[in-house]
Amino acid sequence: MAEYLQPGSLEEAAGMIASHGSSLAIVAGGTSAMRYSAPQAEHVMGVRGLGMNKIEHFSGGLSLGSGVTMSQIRESLPIPALQEAARGVGGPAVQNMATIGGNIFARQPYGDVAVVLLALDATVTFSTVNGEHTKKLEDFYASGAQADGLLTRIDCAAPGGELVYLKCGRRRFNSPTVIAVAACVGLDNGKVGNACIALGGAGKHPTRCAAAEKALIGEALGVASIRAAADQAAGACSPGTDSVASEWYRRRMIATYLTRALQQIAAG
Repeated sequence: MAEYLQPGSLEEAAGMIASHGSSLAIVAGGTSAMRYSAPQAEHVMGVRGLGMNKIEHFSGGLSLGSGVTMSQIRESLPIPALQEAARGVGGPAVQNMATIGGNIFARQPYGDVAVVLLALDATVTFSTVNGEHTKKLEDFYASGAQADGLLTRIDCAAPGGELVYLKCGRRRFNSPTVIAVAACVGLDNGKVGNACIALGGAGKHPTRCAAAEKALIGEALGVASIRAAADQAAGACSPGTDSVASEWYRRRMIATYLTRALQQIAAG
């Protein structure tokens, strides 16, 4: 039976992570960890009492504690795409427990909220025995989603353009994700000035798609550029096959749903 640990501070939690390493499972809401990591762990550390459930608004952005729940996001945030992503995480009971920190670490094809955070160019901050350190969420996933401390907060600026999130699932409600797409596009004199395209269910972790972004920058957001971006996204991704969907189907849906998202943005 695993030993349960309850740190009294972020510093104490960071020390426990450093001491126990991979034998430690971190549990906040527990909706994912209790199914996957905790049953195999020698130590289970609960972090719900560390005050990481606050939402702070600052000029031009948000700071979200890693313990903020899907229900808090759904009810309190001024960014509709984040609300929509949170609304798709399980049912109401799960949303009351599941946290944004857990969503960032969720196995694919889960992690819907993280897809939107990638499109917002979010950063993640960890508390370690050597103090805090912050990195881009994109870089965190690119390095294999390896954490050397406790994820404490996620910061993101306001969208740098029109932001659209779409999810493909097997059912309309309470469905596992086949793929998810978040697109944030800023227009400058009728042409794309900046673009962030993020995909879920397209690889081991949620990912930014630089090839699709490049296909849009400097172009009018029309039929040709949208088709080019969708083709690039479908070609550049590395989806897998599981009980939810095949690799072939996921590629098709990535192209289809990115097309729909960009069409929504183009229509204003």
